[in-house]
Amino acid sequence: MLHSPITQLANEGYCVIEQVLSAELINTLRQSSSEALQTLDQQHRQSNRSQGSLINLSDYPAFADVIGSNALQTVFEQLHMRNIVFSSGYIISKPANSPPLFWHQDWWGWDDSISYTDTLAQFFVMIYLTDTTAENGCLRVIPASHRRRHAMHKTIESRAAAHAEDLSRVSNPEDPLYQSFSYQVNVPVRAGDVVIGDARLLHGAHGNQTRDERTLLTLWYHPEFQRLPTGMQARIQQIFDRKGVDTDPDSGMVISEWPTQQQDKVAHLIPNSTGTAKPHVWNREPQLERL
Repeated sequence: MLHSPITQLANEGYCVIEQVLSAELINTLRQSSSEALQTLDQQHRQSNRSQGSLINLSDYPAFADVIGSNALQTVFEQLHMRNIVFSSGYIISKPANSPPLFWHQDWWGWDDSISYTDTLAQFFVMIYLTDTTAENGCLRVIPASHRRRHAMHKTIESRAAAHAEDLSRVSNPEDPLYQSFSYQVNVPVRAGDVVIGDARLLHGAHGNQTRDERTLLTLWYHPEFQRLPTGMQARIQQIFDRKGVDTDPDSGMVISEWPTQQQDKVAHLIPNSTGTAKPHVWNREPQLERL
């Protein structure tokens, strides 16, 4: 029985919306991503063997066209998501013949009780720039793991929750966090599709066993920003400003430094935490007894 995307996102933690982005935009994103990837040194690739790359999109104003695209806004409206802000985005691109992405979840607000409710405080938009299969590194997920405790949570513990350096480097390829399991679901897509997912969802990716790079854009958004706890709003503002993020250790450009034309394309998505609340504690580890 097929579920609506709204129901699937709520119950399983993810959904796929087919053919959202035009072939023209996908081609432009491929070109911009390829240019960014050419700037990477070997150290970056080795430090991020499992991910492939972690390039912050704030360094590249050309990605304003996708971050603030009308096509994505239409999807958000269809999913009944409103008052959305953007916090960050990355090029996560697996080179040819590269290992799997380790199992993990990306939510950092586990100290707040809102994290143990149906409230969706952060979601990803994954945009694959090529068709994906298990052979070239498609997404794999554990459905409903955003709201229910799963055996994999115990396996992950603090290691993948914190995106540990040894996992990113693939120090031990036999680690269970790279392996496939009978309960996982593969999520192959076509270029132009988008995958929407709850930040709390356990997910990973197959290795890329082909001769071609498999490039992905991951964009992070927050619906109903003004209804979130004020400390969480302040933390989202910090992420947007590239402060204190464990996957973005180096300083770089921020969107407020973009040319005016690109800033205008994302102006409606910029968080504005103007209060005096202390930023929420950065904690990627859930309290398993509360799941």
